[in-house]
Amino acid sequence: MRAALALALSLLAAPVAAQELAENVTDRCVRAAVKITVLADGGGGSTGSGTIIDPRGYVLTNFHVVGHMRPSDEGVPGTLLNSANRIQLATVESARQSARPRWRGVVVRADQRLDMALIRIVSDSDGNAIRGRPFTAVPLASTESLRPGSHVWAFGYPLGVRTINVTDGSVAGFQMNGQDEVAWLRTDTEFNPGNSGGMLVDRRGRLVALPTRVYHGRALEPVELARPVERMPAEWRRALQAGHITDTRIDGVRMLTAGAELRDVALGDSVEMARPVDQHFWRPAAGLPRPVRVSLDGRHPIAVMRGDQVLREGFGAVELQPDDGPSAVISILLVNARDNPIRYSVSLEPLAAEEPTTPAETPELAPEPSGEEPSGATVVGRMVQVTNGEALSGGWVFVARPGVQPVESLEAWLRGELTREQLQERFVTAARSNVRGEYVLEGIPPGRYDGAAAADGYRPTPISFTVAAEQPRIELRPIQMRQ
Repeated sequence: MRAALALALSLLAAPVAAQELAENVTDRCVRAAVKITVLADGGGGSTGSGTIIDPRGYVLTNFHVVGHMRPSDEGVPGTLLNSANRIQLATVESARQSARPRWRGVVVRADQRLDMALIRIVSDSDGNAIRGRPFTAVPLASTESLRPGSHVWAFGYPLGVRTINVTDGSVAGFQMNGQDEVAWLRTDTEFNPGNSGGMLVDRRGRLVALPTRVYHGRALEPVELARPVERMPAEWRRALQAGHITDTRIDGVRMLTAGAELRDVALGDSVEMARPVDQHFWRPAAGLPRPVRVSLDGRHPIAVMRGDQVLREGFGAVELQPDDGPSAVISILLVNARDNPIRYSVSLEPLAAEEPTTPAETPELAPEPSGEEPSGATVVGRMVQVTNGEALSGGWVFVARPGVQPVESLEAWLRGELTREQLQERFVTAARSNVRGEYVLEGIPPGRYDGAAAADGYRPTPISFTVAAEQPRIELRPIQMRQ
């Protein structure tokens, strides 16, 4: 009986002991963890975490810690938050030491689509150059040895925390891309703001992934997503092996150049979970003649964006105009690349300067504009995904004429039972949702209206609203779209 009891107690105790990292492993991870601070152009800045992966002083982190991921008023995707490429870095010698800026670094490699960046520590805070191999580094490991339930630990510096913060949890699963590579590692290990770019290690203290984002879904508990370090580009590894990296290279945002064959591929590495959409950005080259029509070899949604504003959009083609400004970028949405990689090409067609600027293509479901100035109310709202409340871009909101059943009319058109002209006769107007899911219906006269929302891959959804006399603006509740 006593032997059986001892065996039972040992079995109960074994999992608990296995959940702890060895002391020397923990010490190494603490010393290799980095707090990153970037002072952005124009004020403000960014803080995040990183990991020293080479004892000469190379830090792996997320690109969004040091650069622009999306168009904004502050910058263009694929560019650095600090155009002078000055990064402040802090390390500690023990878990009880506060992290203070001790080093200066520069970004030497980055990939906007993978959301990864490599920083080289070039001097101490006084400007003295780094020589030799003075830093504690952690080894890299693939996710091959991990299984759902494998224990992992996150080291980093959440906002407001000056000493190292460690959380632990388990691998929940893997999100694969179109090439059967691990796009994301899912875990229940707690990530906090400021953890981005830090380390997620296995029980041997090897870096397996970068904590990147927390996904919040309405029907799910928060899911922490980490980018596997095995996705670090091979060119970065070769450059590290060849010696010190002295140049800066940022990939992921392609350049639109005239006279060249422009080809690209979406692999399904997007962070989106509920809606598998990869968003690719292209930057027009400085000398690109304008106006120019940018065309794709498929009917993918394409738009010209300046900051977070959509200047014009279409399916398969869009025009880039001279007055769009130097910060304008081309945005392309590619759906379901995680099922199969989507290969596409981009072509450029110069336009005569005097050619009137019209949308590249009138969407097939949109009623033709009447040409009259809107004189009624402005109706605004958002389209969102019912599963997680995230914005749904590229959808359409239709307002039907009295007596028309909008959902039935749309379904009849999709079945080929109505012509486009017959469809237009049944609707007053329509508007498309932008990248934030927002739509605007202009010039709606007083009255009660029924309508419908439609988007690729989603069920048509009925809506209704009333415009009162002398009511200039109405804001509707978000339209919940179901797949």
